[in-house]
This record gives sequence, C-alpha cells and structure tokens, in this order.
Amino acid sequence: MNGNALVIEGLRKRLGGVEVLAGVDAVLRDGGITAFIGPNGAGKTTLFNTITGELKPDSGKVTFQGREITGREPWEIAGMGVGKVFQDVRVFPSLSVVDNVIAALQTHADQSLGRSLLRGDRSLREARGEAEALLDKVGVAGRRDGPAGELSWGNQKLLAFARLLAGEHRFVLLDEPVAGVSPALGERIKELIRELAAKDGVTVALIEHDMAFVSDLVDKVVVLKEGKVFDQGPAAEVLNRPANIELCLGL
Repeated sequence: MNGNALVIEGLRKRLGGVEVLAGVDAVLRDGGITAFIGPNGAGKTTLFNTITGELKPDSGKVTFQGREITGREPWEIAGMGVGKVFQDVRVFPSLSVVDNVIAALQTHADQSLGRSLLRGDRSLREARGEAEALLDKVGVAGRRDGPAGELSWGNQKLLAFARLLAGEHRFVLLDEPVAGVSPALGERIKELIRELAAKDGVTVALIEHDMAFVSDLVDKVVVLKEGKVFDQGPAAEVLNRPANIELCLGL
C-alpha cells in the first residue's frame, strides 16, 4: 500500500445533459478525514454516488486501496469495505432501534436476519449484544426497543451511525452528518468521526456546509465548483483563502 485509501482520476458524469462532474481528481490518504465543500450544485453528492457505485461515471477512474472500483455494483463496493451514511439517514422506521442495527450486522456478515434465526438463539443473542454495544457507543441505547421511526431526527442520525459502525468499513462517506441537528449532538457526531479515524484507522470523506464543523475536524479540504476541483489542500490553508470563503459562504 502507498498510504492512499482512495484515488479519483479524471472523473466525469453527465446528468440530463449537464456535465455534473467535469474531470475531478483527488487523493485521500489512509486514516485521514477529508471534507468536500462547495456551493449547491457543485457536484459533491454526485461524486459520492459515483464512488459508491450508485451512479456509473462516463469516464475516469476510482481506485480504493489499490483496486479499481470504477463502475462496480454498489454491493460489490460495499463488500470491499466502503460504507456511506445518506443525508436522509434511511433507517427502517417500523423496526425497533436495536433491530435496525442487528439487520446491519447480518447484512455485513452476508447473512439475512431470517437465516440468523435459523441458526439458533445463541446467534441472535450475540447479534443483539453487539447491536446494544454499538447503540451505547453512539448514545441511543435508552431507546433501543422502540420503533426507529419515533426517534428524533438527531437520534436517527446517531442510529444511522451505529448501523455504519456495524459494517466495520475501512472507508466511509458521510453526506452532511450534522445537518439539522443541535450543536450538542453535532459535537457528539464530531467525536464519533474523530474516533473512527484516529482510533480505528478508518478513512473518512464527508460533505458538509457547516464550515466551523469542517474546520475543527478535517485534515484536508477539496473545494468543488461547477463539477471541477476549485482548490484542495490542508484544511487550515484552504478554508482561509478569500476565494474559497466567498465561494462557500458568499462573503
């Protein structure tokens, strides 16, 4: 390995006749935290969806841990260790909070919940214990037996994070992880991300409009504008350049 978790080379994608990605190049190092920022319509979410296989690029190349993943199916890319938390969280609202995490554990073990049940009570007990530990880690263990759909928006974000942790990914993409949450909950999410990278060695890429959150957390910033890389580099440098401040904050 050369220390690079993800390498993006010349990525292009057209949607509805518009070139949303116009030759994006970026390198994300192992264990680092990188923020992709820019105005609405800059191509950030399209870039993430192209990395995870939900969209197929028109041209260009994405390499993860030395293996090309360009154009692979989402389930293949997930199986290689790439995880994502969507902006809309996508929990199973009718399942209990703990069953949401059990389902994620079983999915990442390449088993269905039904097959787990056929293996006996011990397997299910083990899965529940693991799920409860993850819920305790993110801070929603007290609501574990209630329907996930009854959680507040912020707690659904934490549940989505617990589901992500269940996958033991080596690279994760987070789409606006603190959008719509309280400052206190934002701090909790920040600490979870920091621990994920520093303690577990997971590479993190995130999209976020909260520049204070980005400044306090990430190592590297990639600024996108009209589907192209406008600027990139160490966070402290990129976030302080007047052109980037004007582009992202309109100041």
